[in-house]
Amino acid sequence: MQMDETKAQPFVELNAVLQNLAEHDVGPALKWVTCRREELEARHSSLEYKLHKMQFIELLKRQPVDHHAILAYARVFQNYRSPERAKDIQRLMGSLVFLKRGIDNSPYKDLLSAELWVDVSETFMKDACALLGLSMESPLNVCLKIGCKAIPVLLNIKSMMLQQQVGEIWNSAKTELPVEIEVAPDYLYHSRFTCPILRQQATEKNPPMRLNCGHVISKDALTRLGPSTKSPKIKCPYCPSEQNPTDAKRIFL
Repeated sequence: MQMDETKAQPFVELNAVLQNLAEHDVGPALKWVTCRREELEARHSSLEYKLHKMQFIELLKRQPVDHHAILAYARVFQNYRSPERAKDIQRLMGSLVFLKRGIDNSPYKDLLSAELWVDVSETFMKDACALLGLSMESPLNVCLKIGCKAIPVLLNIKSMMLQQQVGEIWNSAKTELPVEIEVAPDYLYHSRFTCPILRQQATEKNPPMRLNCGHVISKDALTRLGPSTKSPKIKCPYCPSEQNPTDAKRIFL
C-alpha cells in the first residue's frame, strides 16, 4: 500500500521521538517542542517542562557526577516560575543535597521512577495528536469502551419497557437513546446544549435558538412560546424582552 510521503512524515517523526524517549533521550522531543512552542503554549501544555525535568534527572543519575553540568542545566527552570510547578522544582533542587549519597538512597528516590518516563511519553503523544487533529486512542477502542458501559444499561431499560408494555417508545426513538449514558469527559467530542425550558438536549431537528436579548432556548420551546392572537411577539422566559419569533437565530455548536 502506497502512502503520500508528506502525509506519512509527521507520523514517522513522532515514532522516532517516542523511540528516543524510550531510551531516555529527550533531545529530539525538545527539538520537536521548540518548533511548535507557540501552538503548545496556546494549549497550556506542560510537555516542555516535563522534558527538561527528565533531562535534569538524567544528569543527576550520571556517574561520575558532573556538578557543573547539573548547576548549569538547573538555570533552565528559571523559565518555569508558575505556582503549580514551584513545589516540583523545589524538590528537584533539594535532591542536589543527596548527590554524594545517591538519589536512590534519599527522600527523593521517586524521581528515579520509570513511571515518569511513561508520563512524559503519554504527554507527548497527547499533545502531538492534538496538534495533528487526531484522537490519542483508537476509534475502535473508544467504541468498545463506551459500548461495554452503555449496552448493559440499555438492555435493562428495554427489559423494563417491555414489562411495562411501553416497548413502542424504544422502537420510536430514532435519533436519541431513551436514557442518558454518562461517559468520561475524555469521550465527549461534541458540544451539547440542553434547553433550560424543556430540559431536553438539542438535536438537528430541535437546534438551539438565540433570542435578541441573548438568551438561548430550543426551537421546540420557541414554537411553544409562539405568538398569540393578541400579539405577534413573544416574551423571553428569562427577561422582559419581546421580539418576533422569526428574529431568533439558530446557534451551531
